[in-house]
Amino acid sequence: MEILVVNLMRLGDLLQASPVLRRLRAEYPGSHLTLLAMDVFKEPALLLEGVDCFRWFPSTILAAALEGKENWPEAFCRLSAWLNHEIYPSPDLVINLSPTVLGATLSFLVSGGEVRGFTMDSGRQGYTWPSWASYAMVVSNARTANPFNLVDLFVRGAGLTPDGAGLRVKIPPEDQAQADKSIEALGLASGTARVGLFPGASRPERQWPAENFAQTALIMRDRRPCHFFIFGSPQERGLGEAIGSRLPAAEVTNFQGQTSVPGLAAHLQRLDLLITNDTGPMHLAAAVGARVLGLFLATARVQDTGPAGRGHIAIEPELPCHPCVAPCASPRCHAAIDPAQVAALGLGLLEKDSHHRRGKASNLRIYRSDIDPSGYQAYLPMPGTRLSKRIFWTWVHRLAWSQALDSQEACPETMASWVRQALRAHFPGVLEDLGLAAGRRALGELLEVAAWGESVARRVSRLADRGAAAPLEPELKAFAMVDQHLHRLAVQFPEIAAIIEFFFQEQRKPTESGVKPLAHELARAYKELQKLGEIFLKVAQDLASGLSPTSGKKATKERRKDPRRLRNQASEREWQNASDYQ
Repeated sequence: MEILVVNLMRLGDLLQASPVLRRLRAEYPGSHLTLLAMDVFKEPALLLEGVDCFRWFPSTILAAALEGKENWPEAFCRLSAWLNHEIYPSPDLVINLSPTVLGATLSFLVSGGEVRGFTMDSGRQGYTWPSWASYAMVVSNARTANPFNLVDLFVRGAGLTPDGAGLRVKIPPEDQAQADKSIEALGLASGTARVGLFPGASRPERQWPAENFAQTALIMRDRRPCHFFIFGSPQERGLGEAIGSRLPAAEVTNFQGQTSVPGLAAHLQRLDLLITNDTGPMHLAAAVGARVLGLFLATARVQDTGPAGRGHIAIEPELPCHPCVAPCASPRCHAAIDPAQVAALGLGLLEKDSHHRRGKASNLRIYRSDIDPSGYQAYLPMPGTRLSKRIFWTWVHRLAWSQALDSQEACPETMASWVRQALRAHFPGVLEDLGLAAGRRALGELLEVAAWGESVARRVSRLADRGAAAPLEPELKAFAMVDQHLHRLAVQFPEIAAIIEFFFQEQRKPTESGVKPLAHELARAYKELQKLGEIFLKVAQDLASGLSPTSGKKATKERRKDPRRLRNQASEREWQNASDYQ
């Protein structure tokens, strides 16, 4: 079986796709696997395991030409010729992990069989399949409560099953030897912790200030012997020099611009800890087994792109504007993370303190990476974290989407039990407004609007049977009103925006032309939206009920009488108001 994986993205996205390659090997043994990647990212792509053949897409020639508005017919002809020469024979299965028009175009043109991910239909209209690929497409714009890491979205969007084994790469022996040689030359004393610092990021607003990295390092070296290794590109040397100038020269080594990607991987593998912004090298460190302390600023969000695997720590600021939609001139998040807090967490990781209580702070969200029973990446907050509306609905989404989209899940109750246990273990009893009543109202209205849309679609189908004389204009106006109501709900209660965006993404062009097939498709889509809303309603109610006291037979008996009972009267009143709405 010929399988082609299309990944035309950058360093971090390439590395985060390594579980897809591993799962393809497990689920399609004996297949021939080809990876299509950008030629400028050849170094990281070659680190990936399980690939039989690599194909490099000409980024400076073809990609640039295809994105231009002029001479596109000529560019398309060149693309066709390149594909005929490079992709042969036609693959039986194409998996496109690139959420771009270029990726969709390539997956459509080269396919001789099944396509998964973002692609095009015969009418050149973009669509996604399977449903997890639709979810992955919409959460970039509706990620308020997204609980799933990109690693798992790649796997599920490819129609594969997650294994919870994290990222993996292979490092060439010559780079391993060179890394050993360079570190041995430093003559570090026994017991000295090797701590990496990566102050760069893809954009300035996502960079924690260099002076904060330096201050963190100074605090850590005062507590225990450390040697600090600074990594980054040649363009980031200014950041490294700002850090190095504040540290004793004998305790810092700057490798910025001095390593290849394989060389960087080898050096990261030899660290005890890497303190880093959300970057591609953060994922590379996780892939080689280094412990990571990640800082997520501006648009970066832990749940989306946190370090994969178990035992890493990820920090983001507790600010209403985080993650931001657009960068600001003076990012508040840069000052929200205190170097002393980062140093405390880093020292805890070095000492293998699994609870990291020394870093507790009310102005931060601090997570420890883990794997849930279904093999998905999870980020568990520090015990005692305040259960906010944002966090609660993220857990609702984790359980609800798993139930809705993982139809083959062997033990859904195991997952539900794990979620309830995580909520009880990590959050104190005093709860704030979790948006339960507002969520119940929004989901109730969603069900009503979806039912309205289904009834309109069925009326259109009946009218279509009457022939061309049937008046469809009133029904078309009704469809427009239904969609307007759905978009309004997404704005009013952002925690359900992903449900609504998913509904629009999942709508399919019917295989037959005409009004009646289109009406049947719309009726099906609105019916599916109702099912999804019902799942979310039940999960939200069950999870809130699970926050009840659990000690003793009396508490168990009380829960059976009233499963909505919560730990304090304010929450009880909130759920009562929600019940009254129904």
